[in-house]
Amino acid sequence: MMPWLLTCLVGTHIFLEGQLIDAFDYPTAAAARQVWRDHADRGTSSPVDLVTDDGRPVLELSVPFATQPQLDRVYMDRHVRLNLATSGEVSLELKSMVPEAAGRISLYFRSGDGWYASGQGLAAKGWQTLRFSKAAFTVEGRPAGWHQIDGIRIAVWRESPVDFQVRFRALRAVQHDVALIIPAARSQSELRGALQAAEDVGEILAELGLGSDAIEDEALATGALGDRKIAILAHNPDIPDTAVDALVKFIEQGGKVFVCYQLPAKLAAALGFAESTYFRPSRSGELAEVRYDAPDVTGLPASMQQASWNIISAQPAAFNARIIGRWYDDAGKDAGHPAMLLSDRGAFFSHIILRQDGDRKKQMLAAVLGHLVPSLWQDMADNALAASRRIGHLEDYASLIEFLKASRNAEVATHLNEVLQLQTRADEKQKAGQFADVVQLAGTIHDQLAKAYALAQPSRPVEGRACWNHSGTGAYPGDWDRTARELAENGFNMVLPNMLWGGVAHYASEVLPRSQTFEKHGDQIAQCVAAAKKHGLQVHVWKVNYNLSTAPREFVDKIQREHRNQVAVGGQPEKWLCPSHPENFQLELDSMLEVARLYDVDGLHFDYIRYPDHNKCYCDGCRSRFEQQTGVTVAKWPADCFSGDLQE
Repeated sequence: MMPWLLTCLVGTHIFLEGQLIDAFDYPTAAAARQVWRDHADRGTSSPVDLVTDDGRPVLELSVPFATQPQLDRVYMDRHVRLNLATSGEVSLELKSMVPEAAGRISLYFRSGDGWYASGQGLAAKGWQTLRFSKAAFTVEGRPAGWHQIDGIRIAVWRESPVDFQVRFRALRAVQHDVALIIPAARSQSELRGALQAAEDVGEILAELGLGSDAIEDEALATGALGDRKIAILAHNPDIPDTAVDALVKFIEQGGKVFVCYQLPAKLAAALGFAESTYFRPSRSGELAEVRYDAPDVTGLPASMQQASWNIISAQPAAFNARIIGRWYDDAGKDAGHPAMLLSDRGAFFSHIILRQDGDRKKQMLAAVLGHLVPSLWQDMADNALAASRRIGHLEDYASLIEFLKASRNAEVATHLNEVLQLQTRADEKQKAGQFADVVQLAGTIHDQLAKAYALAQPSRPVEGRACWNHSGTGAYPGDWDRTARELAENGFNMVLPNMLWGGVAHYASEVLPRSQTFEKHGDQIAQCVAAAKKHGLQVHVWKVNYNLSTAPREFVDKIQREHRNQVAVGGQPEKWLCPSHPENFQLELDSMLEVARLYDVDGLHFDYIRYPDHNKCYCDGCRSRFEQQTGVTVAKWPADCFSGDLQE
């Protein structure tokens, strides 16, 4: 076998950080085509080729979306024998010659009778590295596991009818210090929620500059954690006993574990926690906030918002375990349940980490992970400093500083001076190894730079700075003058108040029912326009079209008696006007023209020009109008026009 082919047909090796799977630097085009075979959905494509780029050979895939308009995607496959159980991320270095023409790049790994699949957009020019966390891969079919990968597929999806090429120069398996434990391919319903929770945590870790590796729980027994420093279980229902045993062994050997929600007894004992108790609140808002009290945990936020619907709480038992966070309700009262525990060996959070209050979730994870594994602080500090300097359209930090220095705005100079002083302090802290302080300073640097950058922008002669108001009463019902004044004082020049729906109006309408808001507070459009003119605001009246959910019952009943409402595919009536009914169309037109004729408004804002979902409208009127306009008689209505479940 030729040496280059032996290198490509990798055996069951475990790839460490940055280990190449394929360098795409074959000696000849013929050699490359022996390994990578190209394909195209609904057509044929050009074979892969070998070209020189930046002085080295790289693989090139031709994408003929203009020449062959029937193509949805072009892809290339190769056979492999890989064990990717310990790798948590795969990176792909590539360059699209016309990046805007490729809608998406998908990376697939075949395993047994299924696939792992993930995709990303491709819009940047030049060489770039796409990173695919294993937590972001979806499952197709029944794959045998990441330890049994037998094929790779790279696909380019259509965005524009353009012929172009995509070049590849490195496919790597990557290992980080942080592992995200995910369920192996079991039930789809179980996987969906667990992978979403892991992906949410993984995104926060990426923002912190840590990165993470998604590892299937069934692979833990084979040593997949390797020499990593910490493992995170974002949401792991029904975790196998073998995985729990592997995590216990990992802890006993010095590794740390951060667990969310489910807490198996053996794992709890190894971490120093006990007495797991399930709790489901009797009302929403009973679990609304977590408040922290742990002065020794550097960077821990005082609180974070999270509206959880159930929890599994625990108590400290060993290894210096303690409660560092407690649940509070939406009235600020202690809910009586521990929210987070911390020990020398790890941490436990009583629910999954939701996306709500993302900045403080990130702050919490940084503090807890940095406390458990202090060496992680340096990575977070390096990332925070780099991120703090990325503001606006400038390509580098030096250009940004020069741009700000050129501004004649005195406030810009003040913020910039503050930035330079903070930067000096951050550099000193970095040299002293006080990395947690660097992370905090970096956030302040970013805020000051953002303010300076915004102030340095020239004002446009016409600029819309709008506020949408859903109630139609402004921020203070009965006092539009106060709302308009505060909007103007804070830089707004336009307001879009929601003054009418499909079946109700907050003004003296002659075509729609007048709302309780109108009866209580008077004509809201008149009051809004008067206040807005006084304070220099434009008024663009916003209507929620067709939707009858706020309409009085008698109006809805009238619409239903006249068969003007929408009907679901299963025959259920819907509180929406059928948009194809001519009287409904006229009602929408009359109501909007009424506003334009009666009030000195600056614009009209149409919303909800659509159906509520995919299974409406299938009323008898729609059938009649469809048959009349198309000349087609529908034998079975709505079955012949609907591909889903008629009971929806």
